Amino acid sequence: MFDLSSALFWYKPHFITELLVAEALVTYTLNKRPRFGWRVLLSVIALYALAFAFPIMGYNALTSSLMFFALFIASVAALKVCYEESWLNTFFCGLIAYTAQHISYELNSLLGLVMGLKSINVYLPNGPEAIGAGIPALNIAVYLSVFALVYWFVWAFIAVRIRRQRELVFINFYLFFWVLITITIDIVFSAIVTYHTANHSDTTLIMFNISNIFSCCLSLGYQYLMLEKDNVARELITIQMLWKKDKERYELSKENIELLNVRCHDLASQIGALRNINGFVDDNAIIELENALRFYGVNIHTGNDALDVILAEKHILCDKKGIRLNCMIDGEKLSFISPAELYSLFGNALQNAIESAEKIDDPTRRLIIVSVKSQANMVFIHIENSCPDNLLLHLVDGLPETTKNDKSEHGYGMKSIQLLCQRLGGDIDFTMENSRFSLDIVLPMPREKRSKKTNEKV
Repeated sequence: MFDLSSALFWYKPHFITELLVAEALVTYTLNKRPRFGWRVLLSVIALYALAFAFPIMGYNALTSSLMFFALFIASVAALKVCYEESWLNTFFCGLIAYTAQHISYELNSLLGLVMGLKSINVYLPNGPEAIGAGIPALNIAVYLSVFALVYWFVWAFIAVRIRRQRELVFINFYLFFWVLITITIDIVFSAIVTYHTANHSDTTLIMFNISNIFSCCLSLGYQYLMLEKDNVARELITIQMLWKKDKERYELSKENIELLNVRCHDLASQIGALRNINGFVDDNAIIELENALRFYGVNIHTGNDALDVILAEKHILCDKKGIRLNCMIDGEKLSFISPAELYSLFGNALQNAIESAEKIDDPTRRLIIVSVKSQANMVFIHIENSCPDNLLLHLVDGLPETTKNDKSEHGYGMKSIQLLCQRLGGDIDFTMENSRFSLDIVLPMPREKRSKKTNEKV
């Protein structure tokens, strides 16, 4: 049970080391528990103690598979101790790490067979002379290179999805358990073949290694798709919530703008009456009041009531920040879009433009241009804003990356615009040139709008 001369006995802590490195690369950005450093230290000590203490019940596929799965489950429990995540999320991250470890092991074995490298079957009861025979430097170089390459690939292309997500929540349980069963069968089958290596030629073992690596890569690919699907689903839920909030904000803004215009109209009438009282009110005070009314009593008419509300709201904000807002808009062309969708579309686009333009030190360069026109049954929306000279355009998943510090909390505005355009059958494009960012949106007119437009021409 505790045969110190067995290679399998010493491979257990070696396996734990490989697994811990893979798990660290996958999970280091997850939500950490308090006293994280102490938790990690104690967990690592406990895992190595378990690896040394775990008895070797026998040299066969069943007992070896159970032993390594037990060590894997213990490592998942250690992750749960260190990270504030659900059991499902923790197990999933551990499964990615275990898959990476197994691919590395199989690929190292494959290269050993192809290159004719000296190796020791750690699953067999090797004697002291086999263990003490030493491992050539080439074997060590191949081993380190293989594990470094596979682990880097998982870190760069699989775990990146975990790093980008603020929160890890899985929806598709069936696919998760399918992946779990696949990797389990693959590892157990690998153990069975390992204990019967003497009965197979090198060519057969090479073919088996290749098929085993392919199966693990397939499982890893499914795990990547799970992360991708989860990320898209969560983003969609977030954007739908933002759309709902935009609808509520639009109704509130509409009421506020209407009330503000009424109050400003009433005050304008009262100021006009004050002018008739000579000497009672200072003319400079009256002029100051009239300027304030012109500032807050913005009366914009584009031919679309919803767009009028949005532009009035943003016009006030631009004036406060010293930004010129120039509009050339035929709002009637956007009547096929609901007020809530218009508020989300223009609200997000103009908010991004304002946040960029206000960063310019020179107030005379702060400019936003908005135009809406139609041509050939298509509506063209162009929103252009000046931006700081040192600002560079970085793309993430094909969209401009938010310039805010908290990347996980922001960046949904452009995604919301993209989804709205796709829902309306349109497309978006953006360019950065001469310190100016341009957002161009193309939307097809509905058939009824086209028919109306044709009849008007006739």
